[in-house]
Amino acid sequence: MLRSSTTSAWNCPRLSAWYCRLAGAFLLLCIALVPAPLFAEPPDAGTEALVRIARERKLSENPYWRTLLHCPVGLTPYRSYIDDPAFFLAETGKTDADAELTALIRTFFTGEAPGDVPLCRFIARYTWVYDQLSDVLDTPPLVCEEAARLRPSSATLIFPTYHLNNPASMFGHTFLTIETDYQAPVLADAVNYAALPDSQNPITYMFKGIVGSFKGYYAILPYYKKIQEYGDMAQRDIWEYPLTLTPEETRRMVLHILELKESYSYYYFFDKNCSYMLQFLLETARPGLSLTHEKGLTVIPIDTIKAMQKAGLISEARYRPSLGSRIQAGVRRLSKDEVRLAQNLSDGTLPPTDFLAMELPDRTKRVTLDLVTDVTRYRRAKKKLSQEEFRPRFLGTLKARKTLGKGSPEEKAVPAPPEPTTGHDASRVSATFGVRDGDSFEELAFTPAFTNLLTTDYTRREGVQIEFLHTRVRYDNEDNELDLEAFTVLDILSLSPRNPFIRPLSWTFHAGYEKRMTEAGDMKGAYSLRAATGMTWNLSDDSLFFILPEAELLASKGLDKGISVGPGLRTGLLFSPTERWRMLLSGNITRRMPDDTTETHAAFETNLTVNRNNRIGLSISRTDVESQHAWETSLSWHRYF
Repeated sequence: MLRSSTTSAWNCPRLSAWYCRLAGAFLLLCIALVPAPLFAEPPDAGTEALVRIARERKLSENPYWRTLLHCPVGLTPYRSYIDDPAFFLAETGKTDADAELTALIRTFFTGEAPGDVPLCRFIARYTWVYDQLSDVLDTPPLVCEEAARLRPSSATLIFPTYHLNNPASMFGHTFLTIETDYQAPVLADAVNYAALPDSQNPITYMFKGIVGSFKGYYAILPYYKKIQEYGDMAQRDIWEYPLTLTPEETRRMVLHILELKESYSYYYFFDKNCSYMLQFLLETARPGLSLTHEKGLTVIPIDTIKAMQKAGLISEARYRPSLGSRIQAGVRRLSKDEVRLAQNLSDGTLPPTDFLAMELPDRTKRVTLDLVTDVTRYRRAKKKLSQEEFRPRFLGTLKARKTLGKGSPEEKAVPAPPEPTTGHDASRVSATFGVRDGDSFEELAFTPAFTNLLTTDYTRREGVQIEFLHTRVRYDNEDNELDLEAFTVLDILSLSPRNPFIRPLSWTFHAGYEKRMTEAGDMKGAYSLRAATGMTWNLSDDSLFFILPEAELLASKGLDKGISVGPGLRTGLLFSPTERWRMLLSGNITRRMPDDTTETHAAFETNLTVNRNNRIGLSISRTDVESQHAWETSLSWHRYF
């Protein structure tokens, strides 16, 4: 007898075995025939579908995805310049763009909260992928609260000029500021990429920077603090370049900046530096912009500024003089007697009230008190005044200055140096024809970076020379020989004029190989290392006189002992008859020990600017080593590129 109809059909123990198997097979067949949408998919099925779609659309090969991962477009095989593993979601994300994209989709596109993974660390990448897949998504985007609070409106490129006393900044520095509509520009956030050094030793610092032993980090801090750091303490003029980014482009860049906080990449002084790594931020702001793929042997800030100008990113240039430049300008406006009054005021030996009572023109009083205000701020920045000394002296000067009225803008104007983008390009080739003691020769030279003492492109009131990897070969027509005449690893010369308030040291450093005259009068290759420090003075607005005691280490087969070390003295007069013409009269004397020989060298050199990237140079020199001497005259054409 069959059970009543209320008996469960799933009560298999009471059914025959063949009927149970038949019922199970029928059930499986029904399940297979039911349309899939009637059943929930496994938890990751939708995510894997997105991964498949992303691969079909080749999103991991998109140039913008590579930019977000800091890989230059065209670099093969793919490899990110970010070295911090925490920047990536995938273990192989540094070398596998598709793996990183897949990991991002599987983390943030599940339809649920991403768990312990902070969205803000990946917000630019997430936002871009969401936009690319928005046509197949039916969920709203996830929200990064930090990003949602931001209201960026514009950005500015900042260029603190050359700081030769710091190897990391001898070519200058670049960073960005992000402005909003409701803040003054000096209150903007500054976005800076810089090395985090673990050594203050200058030789160790330079070596580690060259080989990439320092970690570089992106950091965000107030712009006014950077102004204090560069303009007040380091006496570096600042150039500001407002960018043509729209608010949307600026916001896109800011999202990427949020991703980079606390992530590092290894810092290299001459290529993967502050200037180069900043270009990735600009590429994330404006898709299609191509800056990073053009990296050459060296990347220096002026190259980046010119590349951005060429790409239409720069609209104008604004000059922000340093305290040092303002003090120099104030000194030039006053007579020697008036400068002495300013010294007495800044030293506190002359009260401002007594100064106001003097029979002097109001203009002179205004200029003098403005100068004293800047000097007092400078001394406080340099910690030459305590806060207790600074406050009453500074406020007393301001109170006296207030009684004299505003004055004319010319009383405070600081003449701007040449705007950096108007100067010559960074690399140089030179062709030379010359005569040495009656024998003619030709030379070819190549210098990857950057400028020499005889150019006025970047400064007219100071002397600056920075040459890196300068190489010079000479063909001697008498001997029919081609020789390496010189190879300079690094040559730096900083001539900073002194005034009654600021007394910087001038200095030079040279390391390299060069042909040097021996006691027998022939030329031998020598490896040289020399350094000097001394003083420079302005003889006029367009002339400098310098004197630098130096020491030199020389290694050469032309020396009796193969090596020599000795003291020396270098001096010279640098002057510019016009903005396009500069001359140098120089001389140096070096004592070689233990050879007990003396080398002297005197030279007249001049450089005439034909146009921005072309120069003509003339050099006449005489070298003496004991009783031997040689004259050399040469005419050169220099081409910058």
